[in-house]
Amino acid sequence: MVNLKSDAIEPKQLTPLKYPVYFVCKDIEKWPELINCDRLPSSLESLFDRCTEGVHVWSVQPYIYLKQHGLDVHLVPRCVPGKICVAPIHYLGLKDLPFNSYVVACRLDSARPEICEQQTVINELCLIKSTDHFLPQWVQPNLKPRDQSRGSKLENLVFKGSLNNLFEPFRSPEFMERLQSLGIRLTCTPQAPKEVQIKDWSDYTQADALIAVRNLTKYDYTVKPAAKLLNAWSAGCPAILGEEPAYQALRKSELDYIEVRSPDEVIAALSRLKNNPELYLAMVENGLKRAQEFTPYQISLLWRNLLAGSVTEGYEKWLKQSVVQKLIGRPIQFVQRAIQHKKERKYYLFNRDYDQRMFADSEFC
Repeated sequence: MVNLKSDAIEPKQLTPLKYPVYFVCKDIEKWPELINCDRLPSSLESLFDRCTEGVHVWSVQPYIYLKQHGLDVHLVPRCVPGKICVAPIHYLGLKDLPFNSYVVACRLDSARPEICEQQTVINELCLIKSTDHFLPQWVQPNLKPRDQSRGSKLENLVFKGSLNNLFEPFRSPEFMERLQSLGIRLTCTPQAPKEVQIKDWSDYTQADALIAVRNLTKYDYTVKPAAKLLNAWSAGCPAILGEEPAYQALRKSELDYIEVRSPDEVIAALSRLKNNPELYLAMVENGLKRAQEFTPYQISLLWRNLLAGSVTEGYEKWLKQSVVQKLIGRPIQFVQRAIQHKKERKYYLFNRDYDQRMFADSEFC
């Protein structure tokens, strides 16, 4: 949990915002101690343990971090009329009629939200309009880094996710046998309640290398974040990753991660790391340095600058709209946006399921 302690002990105060910001969380009752609170609890670990869904990563987590750093933010169950409201796309229902609020939508690895004034994205390929803003995903809260006493030992290869999300050739009996011949075993997140899975996602104490190769559709690759790479860096764990744009956008050197396409390349990478302890330790050291670019404070600073900049400018223009625009123009605009919002959802679902995949079915036969 080292990535949180420095901020938790002496949180740096960020420059105040001009206007309060309201983060929408529709199941806010899971965090009763955060409702109308003036101060955060002294321990944040149990709060983060309850963030079990993607919507919590983009509502509860930013609220906690930004409040920790002294900003005027609030956690609410629904959009507050007349105010700046930040909401994950899945909390923006057409029935909520959110046009009476200045909505900043958070796009996850999902459809493009349209019933909003501005939006955040987690993959730079999703930047389409000037009102789209890239924000990195938070590193896994309560992350337990790799046990440093393991040194350059390479015995445990981990995939932080369900086994069926790892591309089939990388979980086949043949691949497992090849790993075993190197003295390496592959472990994945168990099929268990979400709370148990969250604990596994956070625990890198015995992880010697991380693998993440998925056969997504080409469209889906454009919306996925670089979360697994950021977590591996913070954990001090070398990463072996597929050719995903989010990873490639962050890569500055060959020490950042090893890119692979096939089981042969994974075996070659693991053999190289196992036979070259200096390279292994160099990747660990480099990852820990890169992780300093994505601490809770650094990402909170990006949030603060967005809210104080583009969002504040847009909000002030929104406030100055005429009475006619407020009473008639906004509802009409909302109807138009709602139609596009539904179209975007259909477009996303189709391309997620039926777009061409990165690997051909016969590629590893």
